[in-house]
Amino acid sequence: MRLNGGSSVLTGLGISVLLLTACGSASQTTTVVRDVDSIQVMTPEEVTAMRSTLVPINEDSSSNTSNGNSSAPADPSTDTGSAETIPLNKDNRPPELKLFDAFSQFSGCLKDSGESIRGDLQDPNNPAYKDPAYLEIIQKCAARSDIVNILNEVSTTRANLKPDEIKTRNEGFVLLSDCLKKKGWKIETAIDSSGLINPTTFQSADGDLNQRDLDQCLTETGINDAIENGA
Repeated sequence: MRLNGGSSVLTGLGISVLLLTACGSASQTTTVVRDVDSIQVMTPEEVTAMRSTLVPINEDSSSNTSNGNSSAPADPSTDTGSAETIPLNKDNRPPELKLFDAFSQFSGCLKDSGESIRGDLQDPNNPAYKDPAYLEIIQKCAARSDIVNILNEVSTTRANLKPDEIKTRNEGFVLLSDCLKKKGWKIETAIDSSGLINPTTFQSADGDLNQRDLDQCLTETGINDAIENGA
């Protein structure tokens, strides 16, 4: 994925490496995002030390015994306890579709921070990275949008596609592209070594990613229905 200024063009899949190495030649190589608004760089030793201070929640039985406060084992038949797991809504969409949302959140976060995409974010020599404040915003917005993990998911999924899966994805992309082009989108493609169609230019008429157009075309082409039915 390439994030370029101005046109907000999506291509390739390289930003994940960039965001993890954009700090240059610093010796600390482990980045720990402890909060989306507070990004700290920690060495592996510091991470280990931090983890060693975490105490499991249910480690209080020995202290109760030492204080003379022993308790009988809980009756499993009456224990409705906190061990029950509440299932989370799982996003079963193809990773490429999740990437659209992530990019929208990422670029929206930049805009809310008073910034925009400067140059090629995939280029570690991008002059924009000489600005520590800008780099901090990039990292914050990457954390909020989870774009790095989704990019990794896209890359992993594409690397393991079978020929019939590649054919299905290509057919779906052609349908989506034809619909978007009717709405004024500029879409250019290239075919990679596996035979998968990849967009080299993918932008709406206003030079951005128009989520409304995407949603409409995903519905009109039946792609959304196919996803919901597990196709």
